[in-house]
Amino acid sequence: MPDRPDLAALAAPFKDHQIQTKPGGFGARYVSHSEVQQRLLYHLGPTPQRVVELIRNADGQLHGVILEMTFSIDGRDDIVIQEAGDCERPGPNDALNTQMAISSAIARCCMRVGLGLHLWAGEHYVLDRALAPKGDE
Repeated sequence: MPDRPDLAALAAPFKDHQIQTKPGGFGARYVSHSEVQQRLLYHLGPTPQRVVELIRNADGQLHGVILEMTFSIDGRDDIVIQEAGDCERPGPNDALNTQMAISSAIARCCMRVGLGLHLWAGEHYVLDRALAPKGDE
């Protein structure tokens, strides 16, 4: 298998001190938007993105977005991912709702290229080990 330095670096799990737990019964694990952005910038540099669609409820209030991101990973410049992002607690300010929805969509797009995927996979996460360089055999 060819070396996959970008993908392998993106697939590395976040450190325990970077992971937070959302309050409430579900207790989902997450990392902050700033942690995701820092790792993305460190490994890939600026990543083009565009809002494809704004998602509104019946009253016209913004509740989500469809975001498209284009990644350059391991020499491929054409990796285009679209994901939905939601605004967990929409308020009356659509600009703030849009920001929250875009942050959510960025996390989901990044997960599709391995960044933060371990938070969704939990104990079943194996991608980082599968992409680890193999010793001389």
